[in-house]
Amino acid sequence: MLNFFIAAVMGLLLRAVFVWELNWLDYKNMLHGHSHVALLGWLYIGFFLMIHGRFLSKEMASKPIYSWLFWLTQMAVTGMMVAFPLQGYAGFSIFFSSLHILLSYLFVFRVWKDHNKEDVQITLLLKTALSLLVLSTLGVWAVAVIMGSGGGGGILYQVAIQFYLHFQFNGWLLFALLTLVLKDFKPVIPWSGFRIVYWLILSSQILTFALVLFWAYKWNWAYYINAVGVVIQLVGLGAILFSKKIAAQKPSLSFSSVAKQFLMLALIVGLIRVAFQTLLVVPVLAEMAVFLRVFIIGFIHLNMLGLFSAYLMFSFFNTYASGSSEDVLKPAIWPFYLGFIGSEMLLFAQGFYIWQKWGTLTYFHEGMFLLSCFLPLGIFIYMYLFHRNSHNGVEMLSIEV
Repeated sequence: MLNFFIAAVMGLLLRAVFVWELNWLDYKNMLHGHSHVALLGWLYIGFFLMIHGRFLSKEMASKPIYSWLFWLTQMAVTGMMVAFPLQGYAGFSIFFSSLHILLSYLFVFRVWKDHNKEDVQITLLLKTALSLLVLSTLGVWAVAVIMGSGGGGGILYQVAIQFYLHFQFNGWLLFALLTLVLKDFKPVIPWSGFRIVYWLILSSQILTFALVLFWAYKWNWAYYINAVGVVIQLVGLGAILFSKKIAAQKPSLSFSSVAKQFLMLALIVGLIRVAFQTLLVVPVLAEMAVFLRVFIIGFIHLNMLGLFSAYLMFSFFNTYASGSSEDVLKPAIWPFYLGFIGSEMLLFAQGFYIWQKWGTLTYFHEGMFLLSCFLPLGIFIYMYLFHRNSHNGVEMLSIEV
């Protein structure tokens, strides 16, 4: 959560650049720091903890290797947190980025061997998430090779970065989330139906990478492959809904009111995400989405904050906050909601204005800065209230003992 807070503050500074002159801040370097801390310090470590805590037996989870992995990973994140804003892609930042990747390989290897293999469906989703995590890092190594050969900033360089991001968002993080969903809600889906849905979802995520190739090289065939991937994704989503209707047993679930808020946000954003991808089968909308930077930023934040972060927050609240503590933590929800939803609406409104050639929204940057203040505020309130409530809980426990 502290990494999440720092990433949000970095994002706030990036908004401030367009409102005031901040000569001491290098925008591009800070952007690298913001994105690395958000993706690797918050989402990666968040799913690391969920996987470690929920898919390993107590005996396996207590192995010292996981504590070492956690703290070494956090050291790598801290190194990137400092190095990227100061120097961009250079010696120290590249070292810590490479260290993080190598540590993630070790994490994949250990979890692959140590996780509880009783549920074959969860095992399949978890192993797929881990495999796609490794696959995504090929884009990072390709970036290093391209930069070493003097091709930094070119189209191939951009494609390599997009390869990494695509298989993070549409690979590792998506399947890690689906694994948690299966664990949380325990739907009873026949293996034959589950296998069909699994291959539909996996193939659709691979095929939709073609949109990046369409953006980079204007290949018409890449546009059609992306369209096929989108259609397959819709079929997979329909199959999930149908399978749940005919085969799933409604589990007896009891979530805190705070957890439900984040669960609802993740569900709504997940549906919006699929709807956006579906709209991109229209050629004019596909070109708009891949060429207007404001839409790209909006879609990235939609995934990071509205889907993956919201589900992580749901998992944290559901795991650690229950009973009377949920009322204490409620004040953290609305700043998070306001910061996320408000900035997303403003981003997409700005993109629509530019697309329609109406110019730009008045006070757009000032509005983005103001709305972006609420996100770190919500995270800070959560950390403060959670820490205070946990401290009070320890005191009460000691008194009872």
